[in-house]
Amino acid sequence: MRKAICFFIVGDKYWKMYNKNKATFENYAKKCGADLKIIDKPMDDQFHRPLLAQKLLIPSETRDYDMVLFMDLDIIISDKAPSVFDYLPEDKYFGAILDPRGTEEFNKTWGHIPRILEETSEMYFTDRHFEANPLLQGSINGGVFIFRPKKVADIFKEYYFSDHNQGELNSFEETPFAYFSQINNWFEALPPAFNVQVLYKIKGTEKGKEVENDEKKLPEFFRKYYYKKTGSCFYPTRKYKNYVKQIIAENYFTHFSGNYPIIYN
Repeated sequence: MRKAICFFIVGDKYWKMYNKNKATFENYAKKCGADLKIIDKPMDDQFHRPLLAQKLLIPSETRDYDMVLFMDLDIIISDKAPSVFDYLPEDKYFGAILDPRGTEEFNKTWGHIPRILEETSEMYFTDRHFEANPLLQGSINGGVFIFRPKKVADIFKEYYFSDHNQGELNSFEETPFAYFSQINNWFEALPPAFNVQVLYKIKGTEKGKEVENDEKKLPEFFRKYYYKKTGSCFYPTRKYKNYVKQIIAENYFTHFSGNYPIIYN
């Protein structure tokens, strides 16, 4: 069985991120018995959809493989992470982590946006102009997903080049990935440890609030300067670094979505 770990790298910023973490990615690929596959240019240079939505074309670009793991570049892999390829059953063709909708972490994280709290799993899809279906399980995060290219490539490519419009709440690749895999009964919910978002751990837990309050003690002018200079949303204080190292140690993949500063192993 041919396996690959795939990265979508377009632009110097993302090459720098990849190179900082290259050794870890290579070690994990070796553990999994997988090749590293890098896509370094847009897969549709006519941009029928935005660049982020072109993740829908990755299965078509990786048909030479039997199974492929895609990962965003802002992810740190724990040394103890097992092979994620072992977590996609033979009769399932697409796996990802379901959003923790309805949990305390989710509610605390998004409490400032009532629309998100009020949104049910069904509403998530219908609000983005997909029809309701009893097989729908929920929304996903697109930072980590695993798939069988030959089984899923055509349907995702067909959607990408269709005229379907998700409207104001466009979630790019995430909604169609979740929708079509779930209504076709291809979907496998991966263990949450394969995509733990720092965002939820900072905003949605008591420990995270302590770390956040500690960061706010820094002078405001200093924090704003740092945010502007680095593009981060948070200054990596000692408490932040220690908390993040704990998160990494306790899970498999830690995802620094939302522009939280990456703490490398």
